[in-house]
Amino acid sequence: MSSNSTTIEGDAVSSEDAILGPEVVWTFLILRIIQAILSMLGNLGTIIAVFKFEFLRENSACRLVAALGLADFFGGVTPIFGPIARSLTSTTLALNMLCYVQVLFTLLNGYGNVYCTLLCTIDRYVFINWPLRYFAIATPQRALKAILVAWGLIILQIALTLSLSPYLDAAIGCKLPKVLPKAAYYENLAQYILITFCIVVPIYGVIGYTSSKLSKTEPDLMNYPPEAQALQKAKLQERKMAKTIGLVLGTYLTCYTPLLVYNIITGFIFKPPAPFAIILGHRILVLVYNMQGILNPFIYSWKNVHFKKAYGKLLCRKGQQWG
Repeated sequence: MSSNSTTIEGDAVSSEDAILGPEVVWTFLILRIIQAILSMLGNLGTIIAVFKFEFLRENSACRLVAALGLADFFGGVTPIFGPIARSLTSTTLALNMLCYVQVLFTLLNGYGNVYCTLLCTIDRYVFINWPLRYFAIATPQRALKAILVAWGLIILQIALTLSLSPYLDAAIGCKLPKVLPKAAYYENLAQYILITFCIVVPIYGVIGYTSSKLSKTEPDLMNYPPEAQALQKAKLQERKMAKTIGLVLGTYLTCYTPLLVYNIITGFIFKPPAPFAIILGHRILVLVYNMQGILNPFIYSWKNVHFKKAYGKLLCRKGQQWG
């Protein structure tokens, strides 16, 4: 692209900040810094906990949760190379490099959430429908292979997505909606609808129905003979993990869907710089979207006693009693 188009792109971002005013811009920047720190710390703690403690590492569902935590960690890293870094530098080369890195981490976060949520959902589906065969089917080794395949597909898809765009060199101080071409917009939207609403949500509907039906028909734990109580307790813990993944899925839909729909609609209606309300609305939804990476570690510790125990050990609170 020519230097003229580069200048226009840079001016568009500057114009948005000028429209919002310095108070709003810096408020947004401070909130994004706080979100980035909380998201990175929480999800890094999740990943370390899974691979440090055997009681999590040898559970296939926990390994899948760690893969999802990696996707959320990338989301926490993104603002470091986006609005935070752009506010600290002004050279063309640095802004270009930051743009490339920001887009890469944004796509790793977005695609990673979709694919890893799909893996977690399939894992819970297998457990709920074949509980007696689950531990033979969903082994930690197979979970690791599934994670590697998923991230391989994510990297391949990112390479294909970026290859669609001839505009990256001109995207000075860019944000993702200004980088990708319309073909990539449609591709992202189609994937989100297909995987999330046509596969993940229906499958989880079956999981929720089957799980609630089983919980009504199964006797109380104390009614089992002593030799069977350990197995039933393990099954109850696995079923609680289904509720955990359900909350993560609900958080994902609540945080991500509004931003995706908003970007698609406004991206084709308004040309930069957009009106004040549109720019402000986008930045508010960005903050909402990034809450997902912060909330997920809290969901894991709230709904799963093993994660709570692991987080406590990482924080050197070994003396505390965990429920």
